[in-house]
Amino acid sequence: MNQAEMMDFQDALISVYCENPCQVLPNAIWKTLAELESLETSLEVEGNVIAHLEAWGERELFLYWDRNQANIPHHHLTDLRFALIHQEFVHAIPTAHFITQKRYFRLIHRNEPIPKAQPPAGFGIVNVDVGTESHLVADLIGRCYADLHPSEESVRGWMHHPVFDPELWIWVIDEKKGGPVGLGIAEVDFSVSEASLEWIQVLPSYRSRGLGKSIVRELLSRLRGRVAFTTVSGEVDNQTNPETLYRSCGFRGNDIWWVLRS
Repeated sequence: MNQAEMMDFQDALISVYCENPCQVLPNAIWKTLAELESLETSLEVEGNVIAHLEAWGERELFLYWDRNQANIPHHHLTDLRFALIHQEFVHAIPTAHFITQKRYFRLIHRNEPIPKAQPPAGFGIVNVDVGTESHLVADLIGRCYADLHPSEESVRGWMHHPVFDPELWIWVIDEKKGGPVGLGIAEVDFSVSEASLEWIQVLPSYRSRGLGKSIVRELLSRLRGRVAFTTVSGEVDNQTNPETLYRSCGFRGNDIWWVLRS
């Protein structure tokens, strides 16, 4: 694929993504754009309307979108070992041979008014000191998951993303104990006027107190007027039920994405 073809595909992807972000990709678009040069792509246009987009690697399907909801071509399904696929198209995938099958919701917030972000009594919201507290960020995320423990080096790497904004890294502090008990991280892609909530975490012993809602509302408040929309995703079957939290803060949508691994 030459540079001109890649740019045509990129422009087409951006165009359809901005129409309906949650239906086109399972993640913020900058993540997919960063990988395009390593993928094979195809684009179909009917008249002046973008009709079809695909992006794939060896035995891996990363993007399949069709305005008319056509079936996935058979050549993509042979010996497939990984797929990111929207609910509309999952019926075409032979899912039985995939060892891992996870469903993720994807929701959108379009700057509707929200209540003032006020944490419960005894708690406060402060900015993460991104220069000195990356180890605390890694530690808190690790304490919120049984099987996910990012390294301090990984956290520092997030600060080099083109969408990094230090004002969108926040703690919830237990004012009595003087330490962080919740974390929020959002990112901003001004090229498409999108923000995405990447990490919304509350320590297990502090859940069900409204802290997660305070984090989300605070981030949305900081983003208001800066972007056209904010997206978020999470596991449908997560026992903490994060979808309910986001919907209570004004996120909407019914898009479900499948992550399939053989």
